[in-house]
Amino acid sequence: MKKYLKIMYSMTKGHRFKYFFSFAILFVAVLLQLISTFMSKILTDTLTGDAPTGLVDGFITEMLGGQAYLRNHLWIFALAIVGIGVSRALINVSRGILRASLDRDVASGMQLKLFRHIERLPYPFLKKAKSGDIIQTCTRDEEVLRRFVIRETLGIVYAFYIVSLSFLILLSLSWKIAVSCIIILPFMFVYSYFVIKEVRVRYRKTDDSDGEMCAKIEENLSSVRVVKAFNNEKFEIDAFEKHLKDYETKFIHWRKMSSFFFASSDIFVFGQIVLTTLFGLYLAFIGDISIGTTVVAFSFVSMIVWPVRDVAMTLSNLARAIVSLDRINLILNQPLEDIESGERPEVKGHIQFEHMSFHYDDSDEAILEDINLDIHPGETIAIMGKTGSGKSTLSHLLTRLYDYTDGSIKIDGYELKKISKEHIRHEIATVLQEPFLFSKTIINNLRVANKNASDEEVFRAAKIADIHTNILSFKEGYNTPVGEKGVTLSGGQKQRLAIARTIINNAPILVFDDSLSAVDTETDIHIRSALKSRQANTTTLIITHRVATAKDADRIMVLEEGHIAQLGTHEELLKQDGLYKRIYDIQTRMV
Repeated sequence: MKKYLKIMYSMTKGHRFKYFFSFAILFVAVLLQLISTFMSKILTDTLTGDAPTGLVDGFITEMLGGQAYLRNHLWIFALAIVGIGVSRALINVSRGILRASLDRDVASGMQLKLFRHIERLPYPFLKKAKSGDIIQTCTRDEEVLRRFVIRETLGIVYAFYIVSLSFLILLSLSWKIAVSCIIILPFMFVYSYFVIKEVRVRYRKTDDSDGEMCAKIEENLSSVRVVKAFNNEKFEIDAFEKHLKDYETKFIHWRKMSSFFFASSDIFVFGQIVLTTLFGLYLAFIGDISIGTTVVAFSFVSMIVWPVRDVAMTLSNLARAIVSLDRINLILNQPLEDIESGERPEVKGHIQFEHMSFHYDDSDEAILEDINLDIHPGETIAIMGKTGSGKSTLSHLLTRLYDYTDGSIKIDGYELKKISKEHIRHEIATVLQEPFLFSKTIINNLRVANKNASDEEVFRAAKIADIHTNILSFKEGYNTPVGEKGVTLSGGQKQRLAIARTIINNAPILVFDDSLSAVDTETDIHIRSALKSRQANTTTLIITHRVATAKDADRIMVLEEGHIAQLGTHEELLKQDGLYKRIYDIQTRMV
């Protein structure tokens, strides 16, 4: 319960006055409902001549002019009932508008909070997390929890208001009839507690299965080209059908228990109504209570039992809300990445690796081991090696997506771990192996790295990346939408746009993470020549599989199984028997 109250307090931040004001309006609505119902007792007592038996009916009777006056002016009851009805209608309309406004405000606030948190989570967590699970948490789980916090919490408050006030009114009329209205309720709560525990377990399994299904859909949408290229549609449909059947089985399993609870709880409800009605008739028969009290007792027992039963139903939804809360907390409880703290030195491009090693947290196997390398400012280093040798991991370490586990990496004499992540990621620009473009125009995609870049700077970067002419050939030029993930562009065009987007930042260190592989050799040479003439002081690391791309670098580093196997110029490495010469021989024979 403490966990729920904490998240409720968090979700309503900024809207708490509106949230608690809705409780006040609800209280007024309940009062009007009770007065409207209680009017039937006063009317019955007036017609039968029975004297008021409680403080409440006595107060209302006197306020309306007394029993004798009312007997001669029965139109007052009609007027009072109409007036209360109109007031209740206006109150209910106001409640509906307020709840809709509150629902919208809390939804936007909670979803923004989740998105902000996700954006600031560390790269290793996001790398392991399933996109489908995260999407489901930010949509369905957020909706389930929000619905409970706003709508169903109001239902609980409504039940508290009407049950407590109804009981107090009945208690003022007859303690016997009041006690008879709640005698079965404790048994219903005990029963609900044990059944709802099972409902919660089954819902959690259903929700997890739904997350797996969402992840499968997201995976297929991302890999649609691969699926179609290998005629794999039938296999993927069959695989999705298995997820669907698993969800269907667990959903039915959950709904059976939930439906059983709802149906079986009716036994307690109708049992309570029957018991109170019979007992009320008996008390009226022996003259202990009036006919009016019997009538109002019958109405009030329904007002007590059905809201309590709805609370028991709400407890079933509480099980769903707790599961959704647990899934949301899996994200919100993840520590945020600290990108701001740390030193912010002037970066000129001097990089030193000293006995640097790295392995992932869930493995003791070193990805990179005992790396020693001194890269001078303005130097171009090509990095080659087999797949899995640690080339891309090196670029991840430089931008602090991961932190090295042993040894040292220094940038201009400053220990990399002590430099602010935000600062180092601004000073080291990386062109990724798989370029990602947003569903924006070309010029807006190019300005992602530098929001304040002028048109001239954008055009200059596009020319260096050899994409400017292509862009001008489009009908809308730089204002051409690129579509989701850049689907309207070819692979080479996307790669060159990604290169232009990166170099527009004028960072002192530039890393090409196998990003020149999607362009032809001539374009590759053109891009590297343009970069060299424009940014002579830029330290450049080129991760590549092409000898043609690597040979013009100042030095070439060859990685094998996480170690530096070779280091030197193109001519020096060709004189050695090693991986570089074997790659060179293979690629030259293929030409």
